[in-house]
Amino acid sequence: MFNLFNLFRKSGILDGETPEKEAYRKKYHFFQSLLAGNNMALEIITDIEGVCYGEKPFTLETILDRTERLLKVVYDIAEDLNALSGGRYPGLFDSVERIGIGLLQELVRRKEIEPTAPIMSMESLSLENASETGGKAASLGEVKNRVHLPTPRGFAVTAYACYQFLRENRIFQQAGRFLRGLDIDDTGKLLELSEKARKLVLEAPLPAEVEAALVAEADKLVRDFGPNVRLAMRSSALSEDSESSFAGQHSSVLNVRPGDIVTAYKEVVASVFNPRAVYYRRSKGYPCDHVVMSALCLTMVDAAASGVMYTRDPNDTRKNIILINAVWGLGVGAVEGSSAADFYTVEKKTLSPLTVRVADKETRITLGGEGGLSTESVPEAFRRERCLPEEHITTLAGYGLRLERHYGRPLDIEWALDRKDRLVILQARPLGLDLMCEEEECTGEQTAPAGEVPGFPVLLRGGCTASRGKAAGAAFVVTSDHTLVNIPEGSILIAPQTSPRYVSLLGRVRAIVTDVGSVTGHMASVAREFGIPTLVGTGAGTTTIPHGAEITVDASHRVVYAGRVEQILERKKPVNPMKGSPIYKTARSALKKIAILNLVDPDREDFTPEHCRTLHDVIRFAHEMSMREMFHINEELGVDKSFALRVRAPLPMRILAVDLGGGFGPGCELECDMTDVVSVPFRALLLGMTHPNVHWVGAVGVDVKGFMNIVAESAMAGPDQDERMGGPNYAAVSKNYLNFNSRLGYHFATVDAYCGLNVNDNYITFSFKGGAADIGRRSRRAMLITAILKRLGLHTKLKGDMVTGTVAKYVSPVMEEKLDLIGRLLGSVRLLDMVLSDDGQIEWYVDEFFKGNYSFQRG
Repeated sequence: MFNLFNLFRKSGILDGETPEKEAYRKKYHFFQSLLAGNNMALEIITDIEGVCYGEKPFTLETILDRTERLLKVVYDIAEDLNALSGGRYPGLFDSVERIGIGLLQELVRRKEIEPTAPIMSMESLSLENASETGGKAASLGEVKNRVHLPTPRGFAVTAYACYQFLRENRIFQQAGRFLRGLDIDDTGKLLELSEKARKLVLEAPLPAEVEAALVAEADKLVRDFGPNVRLAMRSSALSEDSESSFAGQHSSVLNVRPGDIVTAYKEVVASVFNPRAVYYRRSKGYPCDHVVMSALCLTMVDAAASGVMYTRDPNDTRKNIILINAVWGLGVGAVEGSSAADFYTVEKKTLSPLTVRVADKETRITLGGEGGLSTESVPEAFRRERCLPEEHITTLAGYGLRLERHYGRPLDIEWALDRKDRLVILQARPLGLDLMCEEEECTGEQTAPAGEVPGFPVLLRGGCTASRGKAAGAAFVVTSDHTLVNIPEGSILIAPQTSPRYVSLLGRVRAIVTDVGSVTGHMASVAREFGIPTLVGTGAGTTTIPHGAEITVDASHRVVYAGRVEQILERKKPVNPMKGSPIYKTARSALKKIAILNLVDPDREDFTPEHCRTLHDVIRFAHEMSMREMFHINEELGVDKSFALRVRAPLPMRILAVDLGGGFGPGCELECDMTDVVSVPFRALLLGMTHPNVHWVGAVGVDVKGFMNIVAESAMAGPDQDERMGGPNYAAVSKNYLNFNSRLGYHFATVDAYCGLNVNDNYITFSFKGGAADIGRRSRRAMLITAILKRLGLHTKLKGDMVTGTVAKYVSPVMEEKLDLIGRLLGSVRLLDMVLSDDGQIEWYVDEFFKGNYSFQRG
């Protein structure tokens, strides 16, 4: 802001050393500080809104840091107002403290873990135990104890056991120090710091009570099943298998000898810090303490065949079918989607197979002799044999239908066929669905799909749609894991097989194509959650798509084109993957205590410190009262010159001004009209605001309906009702200077300008923030204002719904012309936040503004 104090000196208002004028100097010092704090606070609020409403994931620490900065600034504003007013508003400190305490309590709230025993048996588990044992363990208990389907024997290690382990070793505090500022899209750093955090867990001792309970449970299983029993230690984190699946992000340790149960448990707990788990958690908005690791320990099924079953097609919910994938041996490859698998579809009404597609299954995963897993070749006679005969398919589909009816929603189910020909359920969790539909059925055949775009070379046809959508970019063909850190932003990932490891790349890649994989794999589930177009099981992506070539992937229609096929690319607005998560909900709740403006009308009885419900209310109250203190200064200090005067103009607003010297003609004391305005910049601004084509009353734009008309017709019924625009607007002026502060309803605008003979002194600064509409519409209006200011030659800065613009060193007539147009801008965009529903509208409005169509009427 221009140094107003120098203008006071030049005006002669403060000539002479009197107690009154010294008091004015002091008050003006606090006034300047308050205005600077006001602008800073609005910028921080805009930053917080940008984080909360943006497309990228964020952490609560980010919101907390900005909130703490904002609270300090707002407290300083309260101090400045009380210093300015002689302590007239002590209640403002109480309001800041009350709002601040509520905010900080909400942002630092920790997830409470109820104390429980370290172990719970499978026989005691059901969905009601999800907060104690995690979704996976609780759900398998539901399958066993309430649906009465076959499951392995076992027990759950509770979340409280893990909480004790992590708390005693201060794991989250230590890991939090180096993970706090991590950019999860920096894959190299993500891998490095995640491994560092994992080691903290692996090297920490278990609490004696937890270790003793694990050993005792393992001994029970040895007594029941013999010394050769092998165990599976599976993750069952809190929040896992909820609305966010966490599919494949945490580790399972299979074929564990009973004597190694403690080590296996720590491996599972440490997987909270797997790189893909950290990436997923941050992207989906889960704090570390919301993913405390329970674990599920089961007797290992030595499977003849295994796989995954979906009780609904995730890409087309209209189809009344069940999908089943199957592999020989253990189901690791089917679950990860990394192995060629048989594919069956089953009609729900009859439980009869509709599709039987048998894959060439070259390898299978089996139990290792001393523990762990081994990969072996499938005997030639079985490679092209179906893993499940029709009767097993029907039985398995029947299990799926029973579970879906019991849970009341589609499910993702893991199953195994043991060596005694018994089907066993290993897991049941909610299935994420794409509610949009496709006409085609995935058969895996290399036929030309319907909807193929003619005239563009096709590199690949077929495969299966794991996640619908279309995207273009440079192909990055993966040949080994060490290349993952080098995958550039905006690439199309081409990989030999699907893998949960690729989850940490989802923020950088636009689409995924794999040779091997299925729609029922973990990576396919996560790709659907993140909205990444994914085409799996193509058979030849890595050999037919050139590395580095620009390609277009149409995962919906199972085709990959050479080059960029612009006409099929979707223009959907990105959605923050955190939406609906605990962090997202907490941040949005905190934002309601920060940014909502309730104190709009200064003349209402509730325009008081006690009625401030948000930090924005405090800022608004302090700004209004500071203006009143400065502009009615003569009433308190007895200065022998009247400072505040009323400016009459044909506008639906009240304007109070202070003449710093030469701003108004002679004889102006209590009020004046526009003909008395001598100030060069103020006169130019008013001329623009009162331009005959600028209509401050009535609707703007032909599409304005509903609430827009109500606001336009009732809130601004006529120019004579000068209180309609949200209270007084304040101006400090001299012959060549203007500082104009305007509250127009829910938005706030300032103009600071100097127009004199010395071109090097001339400048304009402009800022605008707020509105009554949602953040999307307010931001569009800010984009529109920015575009207009740029055409006027101002250097602009845009953050959310806040715009600032500056221009300097033009001759006075040019500056006056720009101020005139800024005045027209204030009147023409006043309600456009209620109209702008699409970014594509902005260019039309900008063009119409410069044509003089300030009411934006069409035709």
